[in-house]
Amino acid sequence: MSASGGMPARRTGLLFLAAIGAVVLAGCEYTGPEEPAAAASPPASNQPETPPPASFEQNVEEVGRKLKAAPTDAGMPSDAEPAGKLVLALAPGDYTITGACAGVYGSKLTVTREDGVPEGAYFECKDTLDRFFRHDGGPLTITAVPPEGKPAATGVTVQRNQDPRASELEDFSEWSGEQLQPRLPGELRGASKGNTRTGMTLMADPGQYHLDFLCAGPNFAELSVSTAAGAELIAPVRVPCDGQAVRMPLLLPSQGADLSMSPLEGIDGRYAYRLVPAGQP
Repeated sequence: MSASGGMPARRTGLLFLAAIGAVVLAGCEYTGPEEPAAAASPPASNQPETPPPASFEQNVEEVGRKLKAAPTDAGMPSDAEPAGKLVLALAPGDYTITGACAGVYGSKLTVTREDGVPEGAYFECKDTLDRFFRHDGGPLTITAVPPEGKPAATGVTVQRNQDPRASELEDFSEWSGEQLQPRLPGELRGASKGNTRTGMTLMADPGQYHLDFLCAGPNFAELSVSTAAGAELIAPVRVPCDGQAVRMPLLLPSQGADLSMSPLEGIDGRYAYRLVPAGQP
């Protein structure tokens, strides 16, 4: 065979070997660098979730369901006014005002007394707003207004408060706010209640103070004061609960004064107290 005839044979053999090499490589496990991991999903948006589209009539039905009210009841939205509104003359007493909305993320409820000063509160449509309200009697205007017009809908209802705990809390808030008047510059004050030992920390800076303390309910209460670290500043002392403030000097070596109070008869006691810088009268 001539040299020219042998060349094609060698070329064929090389191609055959290359093909075998390709098959072997195809069967091997790849051990090179790993491919980059798929990008993580972007974090969920902090924006409020948009409610699904609904007609004004559907949103009115949803508001009525939340308020347990008929679409024609006072305080419910209507074709003329998508915002719920009540104008009432109420007797003195404790009430619960409820607001509900649909078709929008949230709404604002506003209560305006006879003096014309509005008190507002925002709430989300996934929940109703149930607000305790003590009224001295007379005219009252209540509105729930969404930040958008139709098809969003809002409504309001008002009824006598049925939760005695809410009324008791308001009684205590009013009582504690009236005690130890007038307020003095630089004072720190607090209030507590209970039928067992209770405590409160007033985060005053180190210095010389007067401690004003009064209580009501039992005949006597036991009072003691220590630092936040537990060092005794005023040993347990018996204080008459006659509604009159008792003043005691107090040297606070570090920040924070822990007050501990306990009614001696084991009945409900109310306590009001404040720390006043020694330079104040």
